[in-house]
Amino acid sequence: MVGWYKIARPKYQGSLGIRTTRETNICLLGKLIWDMIQSSKLWVDLLSNRYVVGPKTLHASTHPRDSPTCYSIMQAKNVLNDGFSWRARSGNSSFWFCPWSSLDLLGSIVPYIDIHDLQLRVRDVLSTNDPHL
Repeated sequence: MVGWYKIARPKYQGSLGIRTTRETNICLLGKLIWDMIQSSKLWVDLLSNRYVVGPKTLHASTHPRDSPTCYSIMQAKNVLNDGFSWRARSGNSSFWFCPWSSLDLLGSIVPYIDIHDLQLRVRDVLSTNDPHL
């Protein structure tokens, strides 16, 4: 008899390298969360009629009416939430009205935005050559 913790260790440590089911399940649920945020697949469209789907998925909470599948997705979201982040990429998003920073929408925090700055884009403010920003 061998303990599970010995079997689940990586191969370079002399074990079988079998992943734990909890970690594997969270990874697969993370892929579903990504699809709910980014794509328009048929199953995402079906869920959008009943549950929160899209960018607001990361801020949604569980409800008693949730199905077991949706409940599992929301629980995995809480574990993976730090890994899901918005990146500026080309910077075409609005500086004030898109959640590009950890502060959410800057337009809702700042009490006054000059009319000339309403069309300001993220690329107009950020000056970096980092493609992963």
